Amino acid sequence: MRSLDFAAGLPFFSDVSLAASTIVAICAAITAVTALIGAVRSNRRKDRARRLKIGWQVGSEAERTGALMFNESKLAFEEVVLTVTCGLHGREARQDVGVLPSGQDYLWASGSVHESISSRPVGRPVEQAAGTSHDSRPHGVQVTFRNGRGFWFRDEAQVKRVRSLVIWAEKTRAVTLSQYFGRRSYFRRAYPVSVNVQPFERTEDLEAAFTKLAATGDAPRGHDIPDVVVGPHDWIGRVALEESVVEPPISAQRLRQISPVALDALSRDGRLYGIPYVFDTVAMIRNNALTGPGPMPATFAGAVAAGRDALRSNGIEDGVALALQVGAPDANGNAGDPYHLWPLFSSLGGSFFGYREPGHYGEDKFDDISLWRPSFVDAFVRLAELGRDGTLSPKLGRAEAVSLFLEGRAPFFVCSSRALSAIRARNLDVTVGPVPAAGELPARPLVSTYGFFIYQGAQSLPAARDLVSSYLSQPRAGLDLNRIQPLVPVQEEAMSTIAERDAVLSPYVDQCRDGLIMPSRPEMREAWQLLGRTEYQVLAGDGDPRALAEAAATAGWELLGTTRGVG
Repeated sequence: MRSLDFAAGLPFFSDVSLAASTIVAICAAITAVTALIGAVRSNRRKDRARRLKIGWQVGSEAERTGALMFNESKLAFEEVVLTVTCGLHGREARQDVGVLPSGQDYLWASGSVHESISSRPVGRPVEQAAGTSHDSRPHGVQVTFRNGRGFWFRDEAQVKRVRSLVIWAEKTRAVTLSQYFGRRSYFRRAYPVSVNVQPFERTEDLEAAFTKLAATGDAPRGHDIPDVVVGPHDWIGRVALEESVVEPPISAQRLRQISPVALDALSRDGRLYGIPYVFDTVAMIRNNALTGPGPMPATFAGAVAAGRDALRSNGIEDGVALALQVGAPDANGNAGDPYHLWPLFSSLGGSFFGYREPGHYGEDKFDDISLWRPSFVDAFVRLAELGRDGTLSPKLGRAEAVSLFLEGRAPFFVCSSRALSAIRARNLDVTVGPVPAAGELPARPLVSTYGFFIYQGAQSLPAARDLVSSYLSQPRAGLDLNRIQPLVPVQEEAMSTIAERDAVLSPYVDQCRDGLIMPSRPEMREAWQLLGRTEYQVLAGDGDPRALAEAAATAGWELLGTTRGVG
C-alpha cells in the first residue's frame, strides 16, 4: 500500500521538479538579458565618452595654440575639468570648464595655461613659457567629466570610468570622512564615485604604513593601495624626500579660497604637497559649572589658582586644577606632549631649537644656537617647578586628561579642538579662550594642518586629483565636514562662518589664523621625541632639569643640521 501511495505521488514531484527547473531557467535568462542590457548600455556610455576628443593643438597663431577639447557626442558632458601637464616644467595646470555642450569645442590657450602655473599663490614662480618652440614640446592633456550618472577619465590614449577611490586615515578622522562620503550624503548625490575610507588605529600606524608603501609599493594586510592619504602637515618633509605624493594641480581661483597659513603649512621648497583639510591648535577650556562664569584667567598661575579654589568649593578630592596631557614613555620612544605644552613653553622663552616664523613656501628659519639656547634651557628649568608643585602630572596622558574634564574633576582643560565632540556630547557648559602665559612672553600655540595627500601610485589618480583639487577645496566641503566633527575648516569663507556662529570653536579659529605653523622636516619625528622625553623628565624630576635641557639643546641642534643647511 505504501509503495502504491509513493508511486502515485511521483507525477506530483515530477511536476514540481519541472516547475523549479523552469523557474531557474527563466531567472538565468532574465539575469543574462539584464547583464546583456547592462553591457550594451556600458558600451554605449563608453562610446559616447570616446567622442570627447582632446589633445594639445599647435596652431598657426598663438591664440589657437593650447589644450583643445571637442564634444562629438549628441549629449553634453558635465563637470568637465581639464588638466594640462607642461613637459618643460613638469608642472600641472587645472581648469574647471563646467559644461561642454554637444558639437562645441573648448580651447585653453597656452599663455593662460602657463600663466596659471606661474601665478600660483604658493610655490616659487615658474619661468613664463613663450614662443612656438615651447608650445610645440609635449604637453599632456587629460580631462575628467560626468557622462550620464558616471564619472569618467579621458586622456589622449584611453578612456575609462572611475567607480571608486580609497582613502587612508587615522580612525577618528576615518569615522568623520566615512560619514561625509557615505552613500546617502550630499557628496554622493553630487559626485558619482564611491569612497572607501580605510582606518588605522593611530596616526603613527598610518605614517608607518605610508612610509612602507612608498618604499615597497605594498599595503598592509586588510588595506588596499590608497589613492589619497590624510595626514598632518609635518609629514611633508618626509614625503618630499620620498617623492611619494603628487602635487595637486589646484587652480589659482581655488587656492585663493584657502587660508594662506594652511597653504604655507603644506608647502615645501616651492611646491604644494597636499590640499589642506582642517586646522588644529591648543586652547584652554573652562567648566563653568565648577568655576562659575566670568572672565577667563589672564595668567596660567591664575588659572591654576582658580581651578584649585573650584575643587575645594565643590568638594572634589580626586581632581586636578588644570588637566594638560603629558604622557609616560612608551615602547616606541615617545614621551611627553610638546604640542599641548607649547603655549606654556613659548611663554617661558622656549623654542623649537631656534625655529622662528617661517618664510612663505615653507622655508624654515632658525636662529643661531647662541641666541636661543639660554632661554630654551631656562624654560625647561621653570617647567620643572610645575612638576614639583603638582601642577602638571607627567604621567597624565590624553585619555586620562579627557576623562578628568568630562567627569567634572578638572575645572580647566588645555587641549586641541579634537576634544570638543566629546565635550558637546556631555552637554557641558564651557568657555574657551587662549592658553594664558606662564612666563613673561606671549603664550603662542602651534598650528597644525591636516591635508589630503595624493599617493603617486594611486590606482585612480585622475579622480583623486579631481576629488581633492576641485571638490574638497570648496567652502561647502569645509562647512559640511565641520557639521560632522567640530574642527576648524581651512577655507577662508568657512572659517569666517564658523567664527561667527560657534562661540566654542571661535577661539580656535582665531588662533589658527595667528598661531605659529608647526615646523615640518624629515627629522621631525626624532626632534619631537627628543623634546617630549625632555619634557617628561623635567616634570618627573628624572635628573637635573638644567643638565637635561642643555643636552636636549645640543642634540636637537645637531639633529636639525641638514634642515639648517649644514652638512
